[in-house]
Amino acid sequence: MVPILLLVVCLVTTVASQDLCTPLGPCSCEIAGKGIIDLSSIGKIGVAAFPSLIPSIHTDPASYDLNVCYGFNKDRCQNTTCCQSISSTTFACGYPSQVNYYIYNDSPNVIMTYDSSDGTIQRTAIITLVCDKSAKTPTVTAQGETQGDRGKYRFTLTSICACPGGCAGTTLQPTTVPPVICTRKDACSCEVEGRGIIDLHSIAKQGAWTGLTSSTGSDPSNYSLAVCAGFNDGACHEASCCRTTNGTKYTCGRANAFSFGNSHNTGNVIIEYLGDDAGVTVVELICDMSVYGVKVVALGEKMEVANAYYFTLSSRCACPGLCSSDQGITTAIYSTTQSVTTQTTQTTSIFRIYSRFRYSPFS
Repeated sequence: MVPILLLVVCLVTTVASQDLCTPLGPCSCEIAGKGIIDLSSIGKIGVAAFPSLIPSIHTDPASYDLNVCYGFNKDRCQNTTCCQSISSTTFACGYPSQVNYYIYNDSPNVIMTYDSSDGTIQRTAIITLVCDKSAKTPTVTAQGETQGDRGKYRFTLTSICACPGGCAGTTLQPTTVPPVICTRKDACSCEVEGRGIIDLHSIAKQGAWTGLTSSTGSDPSNYSLAVCAGFNDGACHEASCCRTTNGTKYTCGRANAFSFGNSHNTGNVIIEYLGDDAGVTVVELICDMSVYGVKVVALGEKMEVANAYYFTLSSRCACPGLCSSDQGITTAIYSTTQSVTTQTTQTTSIFRIYSRFRYSPFS
């Protein structure tokens, strides 16, 4: 019994003494007493820093485009850090917003992971960061996916920036994000040349998303929002956006006065609705393969731009070619500000829906 007890104590001591790299965001983490690992000078904005990677595992027929820190678009891979290509089909294998850092067992290397899900398959890009102070130019090799470890894609990134303090504080000169030009088809859809139709018919709500409050906290108003068709609410008639301030309702966007454009900051498609008194409502469409249904966030009125009201709408239906009008109205409509009743009369909180189970990518 004594030797077994000593072995258990030894194992516990090994795990407890292990370093942690505390996340600081999608680009960096900090090891206490050693410094910050900062990859912001490696990642590129809007494009893959490491395209067309061929895996060393010969049983993996795919090729990969990889980035760190920032999302890029390629076919059906939208705002992803990892895109897997098999024949003519692409799959997102990591999103910049879903990043984790690990130091596994006694390895000296930090492991960075990006998660993604299409609703049926959980995919994870696993990037081993190898510190090499002589590697001024970063290199990446792809090991790929093994047959016994589906959905996990392994890469190795070697760089001085993988060393604590190696590139801390380095700033990246932003690459211009190419705008997405989407040609109007009707009030609920537009077409991106060569990529397909963004079709919102299947997520359009009968009525409006109500009780939306500004996520920035600087706008005290409440909002109701709809896409595709107008709604009536008090003084708001045939509205896409209705703003309530101190009990007074105001049409901040009319359903029949709309246009498609693109965001100068992100390149994403936007829908603009003209409102009363020269106001405008801007709805940015964010392609997110993991969102079945829709996630609506009200940013509200920005102090520096009067009478302009901003929202984001995240959904897989905001991706070109993924949804069609014959799919019917979605059975679940979600809001970030309240619990809402789905069309199957179930009430669910967005914060509960979007909480993710944390798992080890090495199992």
